[in-house]
Amino acid sequence: MSIDLAYFELPFRVPHRVGTTTLTARRGVVVRKRLGRRVGFGEVSPLPGAHRETLAQAVESLIEGVRNSSSPMLPSAAFGLSCAVETAAANPRYGLADQPRTVDIGVNALFSGTAEDARAAIESGAFEGFRTVKLKIGRARRADDHRLIQTAIELLPREVRLRLDGNRTMGLTGIVGLLRDVDTRRIEYLEEPLRNHTDLCELARRTQVSVAIDESLYDPEALEHVLGAPGIDVQVVRPSLMGSLEEVEAVITRGRINGMDTVLSTALESSYTIALVARLATVMEVGDRDHGLSTAPFLSQDLVDPMPVVGGRMALARALPVPSLEFVPAEKFTLPASARA
Repeated sequence: MSIDLAYFELPFRVPHRVGTTTLTARRGVVVRKRLGRRVGFGEVSPLPGAHRETLAQAVESLIEGVRNSSSPMLPSAAFGLSCAVETAAANPRYGLADQPRTVDIGVNALFSGTAEDARAAIESGAFEGFRTVKLKIGRARRADDHRLIQTAIELLPREVRLRLDGNRTMGLTGIVGLLRDVDTRRIEYLEEPLRNHTDLCELARRTQVSVAIDESLYDPEALEHVLGAPGIDVQVVRPSLMGSLEEVEAVITRGRINGMDTVLSTALESSYTIALVARLATVMEVGDRDHGLSTAPFLSQDLVDPMPVVGGRMALARALPVPSLEFVPAEKFTLPASARA
């Protein structure tokens, strides 16, 4: 198999925090695969603080895997190559035929900040039309998180539901206390807020709020404990942390067998990958939930024009956008020194 590669660097509008890592830009590589007259593209951009592999390791894995088909690839490399191959083939199995099945899909709004920032965003109409709003919690004091949640509940229309994402930063007692006087009917789910995955079922029982898993999907020991467990009704799947599109499909199917809906998201990848994952959402049996794909505004530059989001719906273009980059054959590709850390 022969492929071409191109490096990219996309700055964030403001520095972006992922776990304990603060990023100023997204760095990655786009894979180009030719199949007859057709050309397909895939993105390889492991996110520091989320992926276990670095970009340098992913690129090395990609090139070695292409050279030696028996070599297993790291997840972000397998994802990027798979996307390139399947888009070149216009594979309808993954929603990659020339035209999407639907004209749009539902997406959630995403907010990280203070209660005052949330008030300003809501009053400016930033969340207008969204059915769901995801709030980042667990980074500030409990009182600050409480004010944020209450502000959202008070100011957003009653039909809007909240997703509270704690990124494994909290303890069971703390979040139960946080929600004690909150109208939990307004909360769609709690997205893996606990440091200890063994407490997730107890969290669902005490709060009577559904729990979604994210980080546990990439932790075999945790996954064995929580998959399909009582109160754990949703899995948030970031495809590039899983591997190839075939592996992503298997994860979605496994979740469905265990009674779980799937919310598809990305690891702050470019609008090209967002568009591709949006198409994947139209053909996979994921349940009727909004997806976590409204992250393009975090970037000040992008590989392609972002998909328009109006009233909480992301429009799907008739054809996938094409990244405009300078490609070279993989055997001649060199990652810039600044991207090897």
